[in-house]
Amino acid sequence: MNKRKLIGLLMVLVLTLTALSGCGAGNKETAREQRIAGDELIVAIGEEPESGFDSTTGGHGSVTKVFFSTLFQRDKELGWTNDLATGYKVSDDKQTWIVTIRKDANFTDGTPVTAEDVIYTYGTAKDSGSDIDLTIIKSMKALDNKTVEFQLTRPYSPFIERLAYLGIVPKHAHDENFKDHPIGSGPYKFVQWDKGQQVIAVANEDYYGTAPKIKKLTMVFLDTDTAFEAVKSGTIDVAQINGNLAGQKVEGTQVIDIPSIECYGVNFPMVANEGKPAEDGAVMGNNVTSDLAIRKALNTAVDREQIVSGVLNGYGSVSTTGLEKMPWLNKDTVLEPSEYGDIESAKKILADGGWADADQDGVLEKNGQKAAFKLLYTEGVYRQEMALEFIKVASQIGIEIELKKVTWDTILADIHQEAVFYGFGSGDPSELYNLYYGGNAGGPVAWDNSGCYENPAADAAIDKALAATDEAEALPYWQEMQKYTSARGDAPYCWLANANHVYLAPEGFSFGTPVVQPHGGRIFDNVAEWSWEK
Repeated sequence: MNKRKLIGLLMVLVLTLTALSGCGAGNKETAREQRIAGDELIVAIGEEPESGFDSTTGGHGSVTKVFFSTLFQRDKELGWTNDLATGYKVSDDKQTWIVTIRKDANFTDGTPVTAEDVIYTYGTAKDSGSDIDLTIIKSMKALDNKTVEFQLTRPYSPFIERLAYLGIVPKHAHDENFKDHPIGSGPYKFVQWDKGQQVIAVANEDYYGTAPKIKKLTMVFLDTDTAFEAVKSGTIDVAQINGNLAGQKVEGTQVIDIPSIECYGVNFPMVANEGKPAEDGAVMGNNVTSDLAIRKALNTAVDREQIVSGVLNGYGSVSTTGLEKMPWLNKDTVLEPSEYGDIESAKKILADGGWADADQDGVLEKNGQKAAFKLLYTEGVYRQEMALEFIKVASQIGIEIELKKVTWDTILADIHQEAVFYGFGSGDPSELYNLYYGGNAGGPVAWDNSGCYENPAADAAIDKALAATDEAEALPYWQEMQKYTSARGDAPYCWLANANHVYLAPEGFSFGTPVVQPHGGRIFDNVAEWSWEK
């Protein structure tokens, strides 16, 4: 048994003994009933954030929304709404963004949120090497106590994404101890962090937004299987699970299935391997996947509905673009159900492309090159199972794929010369720049355009989208780009499915109306709406 699993089981034991000592052994429901009566909730949040709860360093996902407020936030339809901000204006040259912030927002230590706090937060994050790229910011200044001016290095339409990412921290209280005792202006106030076990928060009585319905929120660190058992035993209330666990019936509980834009797919190296290194030093290219017929055939052969029903147990949806639920989707690039899961059509594509099994060993060849390559994948829910289904279908059309498990550290040497199984989906159109822009190939972020795809027409459309005033003006350019980057175009990816985010909770619990979930999850974005039905 690994260390993380052991810690999780010990945590469940501690919670169980605590519950039983307070209500009498044998009555697991009494403790939960007491929590319901007191508007309290215990929720599993997966791994413990080892770096603490400092929003300026990033990497903590949606849980930061418990303690912190952002300037803007995505609404239920992936549009934009104000949070700390009351609005913004963009200058005619598109390089100055002026953001006004609300006057009724205070940190949980009672001090008001000011323009200087916003500037400090963004300046600190920019200098700290956090997981958000803020190099687009040239300078910042406070026009008054509630107005911030951001000067950009160039026009950048997705900048509002950056303004919705960081939780604002108080300049006066941000010190070396902050990560262990965070102070924010969000819906909950930090109480304590029992490291290795849990974080406790209580509703922020001075929160400017809708008052949280759950008055005490305890977040425990448990892996999926352990959390599932803890919900069954009544020691915790809510846990994210997978489709397989969701198929198990647990009396007194409900499965909450939330649509997601978390999309999985296979990225292909797009150039032939001539031994040339990319900017990061890793060799580029694959002599099989660089052939368009291989990529088109795999997109045609793979049965995505089988992946949704078999691997995801129905908790997901087919994707052929990676963008089906995005406002910037070009609907003309979506494959119809009749255009995939078709083995015979895939074989014809390969035959027309010059691939044949001359030696009758079951693997196609072309000009002496076997139709064989590796598929790299990292640990994560569904990845191995989806990859195996992809490989099975590939073998049916004469393509041999070797599955290889790697980490994000060990993958780097081969990331430009072997296919990679990825999960994406941020609700940010600039992700398309990361995935497909030619200038990113072999750059400082190895998995940005790791297949080294380059099409001048796609790059031109991306350039126009980024240089637009805002997302609305950029929309037609993002859609133009997809003509080249989709399966109907150059097929640099074979997208497979969106995996819904599935939770197990007692009957009577409600998440309210959460936002469509991106890769990594944003379930805490609407934490103030969570409630017990009484």
